[in-house]
Amino acid sequence: MKNYLKEGIKKIDIILTEEQIELLMKYLDLLVEYNSHTNLTAIRDSKEILEKHFLDSLLLQKYINENDKTAMDIGTGAGFPGMVLAICNPNIVFTLMDSVGKKTKFLEMIKEELNLTNVIVANARAEEYINDENRESFSIGLCRGVSKLPTILEYMIPFIEINGRFLVQKSEGTGEEESAENALNLLNSKIIEEYNLELPFCRDKRKIIIIEKEEITDRKYPRKTGKPLKNPL
Repeated sequence: MKNYLKEGIKKIDIILTEEQIELLMKYLDLLVEYNSHTNLTAIRDSKEILEKHFLDSLLLQKYINENDKTAMDIGTGAGFPGMVLAICNPNIVFTLMDSVGKKTKFLEMIKEELNLTNVIVANARAEEYINDENRESFSIGLCRGVSKLPTILEYMIPFIEINGRFLVQKSEGTGEEESAENALNLLNSKIIEEYNLELPFCRDKRKIIIIEKEEITDRKYPRKTGKPLKNPL
């Protein structure tokens, strides 16, 4: 299984250390075991988990900069992409947020088992977690397939510092960029790059949208719990 991961890493053209690969394999083993009694992901096959969760998360590795210091992953689930990227970027502090307790309990276990000192796990909703201390304090935002783009923009952009970036992962062809135009304007952000990629073995299409925050976000965002989902900007 490790060779399969190594081959996938080579195919997507990134470089990891042997220690990082070992940590990813331990993470995989713990996920498969935990998933046997607590549903964290619908995917059960180890190879499919490696490709559709681990390697999918690693597609973002090329777009992380050396000067990035903090990252926020909203709706991280079983830790994708945030936990995978935390393993591969020990100099960045990753906050992994999810509102589902069984998922954050699993993430706390992974943090402890892998001795990841650069991970903070938050069992919360974005609208309730934001405060004066963490508002506009993150270098990068991460989100993989959670909600429509206008909604997730309202959750994420208030956390990101000026000139920080939001790395959005979507399946190709959703066309959400057009529907997000109003949200981008209200949140003082803009799309600066879009990349069409694919997974290395199954060739499933992926899109990475890189959004830059240009100015301070109005403090009325995010709106109260449930509003961004029910009534997107």
